[in-house]
Amino acid sequence: MSVLNILNHETLLTSLERLLFVLIVFYIIGKIATAIIRKFTKTVISDEIIENNKSEEMDEIKKEANFEEE
Repeated sequence: MSVLNILNHETLLTSLERLLFVLIVFYIIGKIATAIIRKFTKTVISDEIIENNKSEEMDEIKKEANFEEE
């Protein structure tokens, strides 16, 4: 951007306005990406927790069944 501003003989104020605009756009894109990533990782983590709890419960049930048979 700054090279284009120099070649086009833009003023400093115009260059700073463009830079501010670009920074705001990238900030918004970053916030959107963060929200999407958090939503996805929350779902994956909660699914893993549920699966772990189910497997632990099954292990406990199997242990109890083995103790009752003996």
